[in-house]
Amino acid sequence: MFQARQKAAIRFELEHGASIKDYDFKLGDLVLMRNTAIEKALNKKMRPRYIGPLIVISRNKGGAYIVAELNGAVADQPVAAFRLIPYFAQQKLPLPPLAELLDVSRRRLKELEDSTTTDPEESLDEDNGSVGDDEED
Repeated sequence: MFQARQKAAIRFELEHGASIKDYDFKLGDLVLMRNTAIEKALNKKMRPRYIGPLIVISRNKGGAYIVAELNGAVADQPVAAFRLIPYFAQQKLPLPPLAELLDVSRRRLKELEDSTTTDPEESLDEDNGSVGDDEED
C-alpha cells in the first residue's frame, strides 16, 4: 500500500508539474494573500480576490507563513502556503528594519514560528460551525 501511494504521488507530480508552484518566500518578500473567505459567499463576484501586499516575516514548522501588513500589524495566525502568491511591485518599495516595524513581541513571534499549523482556516470553520449550533438552541 505504501509503495502504491508513493507511485501515485510521483505520477501526480509528473502530470501536474506545470501547475504545482512551490514558492519559497524569504524574510521581507512581498506577497498577496488569497481571500478564501469569499468562496462561500453568494456575492463573491465583487469582493477582492487577493489581499495585500503583505510582508513575509518567517515560516513556521508546519509550512505556513507568518505575514504582516505594510503598517507592521502581524497576522494573528499563520497563513497557509497555498494562499500566497508573489507580489511584483512596479518600483522598489523601501522597507524599514522589520524589528522596528512589527507590532508583536519576540515571544509571540516565536510562538507563531513554533506552531505546526498548516491551514488555520480549517479550525476556524469548525469553530464557527459549533457556535452556530449553540445559537439555535
